[in-house]
Amino acid sequence: MKKSRGRGIILSYGFIFCNMICGLFLSSFLLRQLGDTEYGLYQTISAFATYLVMLEFGTGTVMCRNIAVCRNSEDKDRLKNNISTIWYLTVFLSLVIVAVSAVFYINIGNIYANTMTAGQIASGKNVFIVITAFLVFSFYTQTANGILMGFEDYTFSQVMKLVKLISRTALLVALILFKPYAILIALVDAGIGLIVLVVTLIHCIKNYGVRFRLRDFDKKILWDSAPLCLALVIQSFVNQANNSVDKFLIGIMMSIESVAVYSVAQYIYQVFSSVTTTPISMYLPKVAKDITSGYEGKQLTDSLVQPCRLVVLLGGMIVGGFFAVGKQFIMLVYGTDKQEAWLYALIIMIPMFINMSNGILINVLDVLKKRLMRSCVLFFTTVLNIVLSILLMKAWGMIGAVIATAVSTFIGQILVMNIYYAKKINIKVMYLFGRIYSGILPIIIIASVASYFVAKFISNNTLSMLTGGALFLFVTLICCMIFGFNDYEKNLVKRLLKIKK
Repeated sequence: MKKSRGRGIILSYGFIFCNMICGLFLSSFLLRQLGDTEYGLYQTISAFATYLVMLEFGTGTVMCRNIAVCRNSEDKDRLKNNISTIWYLTVFLSLVIVAVSAVFYINIGNIYANTMTAGQIASGKNVFIVITAFLVFSFYTQTANGILMGFEDYTFSQVMKLVKLISRTALLVALILFKPYAILIALVDAGIGLIVLVVTLIHCIKNYGVRFRLRDFDKKILWDSAPLCLALVIQSFVNQANNSVDKFLIGIMMSIESVAVYSVAQYIYQVFSSVTTTPISMYLPKVAKDITSGYEGKQLTDSLVQPCRLVVLLGGMIVGGFFAVGKQFIMLVYGTDKQEAWLYALIIMIPMFINMSNGILINVLDVLKKRLMRSCVLFFTTVLNIVLSILLMKAWGMIGAVIATAVSTFIGQILVMNIYYAKKINIKVMYLFGRIYSGILPIIIIASVASYFVAKFISNNTLSMLTGGALFLFVTLICCMIFGFNDYEKNLVKRLLKIKK
């Protein structure tokens, strides 16, 4: 299955690259076509609606883990029971999402009474309804993708993502040019989401013989899965709060036009986040195999080095490249009035880069059934993020919310969690950081600083961005190949170059 995982990772990064190009084009296109007010309205309501994702309870991850365990034990009846149990848990939770969304819908007018007009509130309610439908479709698709991951089918879901991305981009451009309304974004997402769900379910049924029978529902499986579900729902709250709380609070305390500016910074962050989180789920089966084979301590730590170095390289290049020429990029794509987003994005990305450097450790927690502890720690730091955001926004405005997110990330996801990894899981944390940063991080820092100053002395934004960006890539890749990469990485690059030839 190593080749399948490799194809899945390649497709994932192919999707990320396409998503970055399409996303940058779309975010700029939508912002210009809809205007700050209409685009800010959509971002504000979508940030509000995505809190419903907290009710998903991580059913995709639970489905993947349970199927992987059952396949190893070759218990076919147990496999069927697990699939049906988690699927009907998804059905129940989707009904809860609809019920909670109804309560949210009723209160939208009260929540945004000070920052939206009556017309904007009415439009926002319509957008909210459609976004809720999209979230429900995505919820079912997430669980279905968990089935595919459990069977180590890493390709299908990535292909569907690419098809969805291209279709969404084409439809939005055509429709927004005709009718520049925010609700069209939600309608396109919901329509494509439904089609993806149907196709994914057909693939699961046809290729893996999956059946969803109520008689196969097993309460014991549900209770056994409850701790991981609880941990994942807490983590979902953490992720959604960290991703949306700033836009949510800015929309309430400042203006929806300010949300549009912040959304540019958050989009850059989301591209970075996609790159660094891609390997995590795909390495779950490997981590599970290593741990069940008796890996622990330094041996387990050593087994995590290579995937972590991949994250450091790719994530570091995004942060370093954005530091070097990100301001010019934002001014060219979004306009000079959005250049503040450069600083906002950097403040958020830098601590998250440190956190995601050893993000593969999440799989260790899943296998050892210790995810709940991490989720509880992150819940506390998310509350800290919300409190700090409110306090700092009153004093410093939008940048206060950004600083609050960075500080809470450092305290919870970096400081506290790495102490936990070292003390309770026996991971050699400092040894791991030393090995994954060795040879890569110093080169990225030097290349980004040098490229920043070279680009700064070029007055033309386009020429500045191209020159600085090319210099950064050239210096980073050449120096990594000569000095930074280990023998495995050098041989991998050589094999890829031979394939291309």
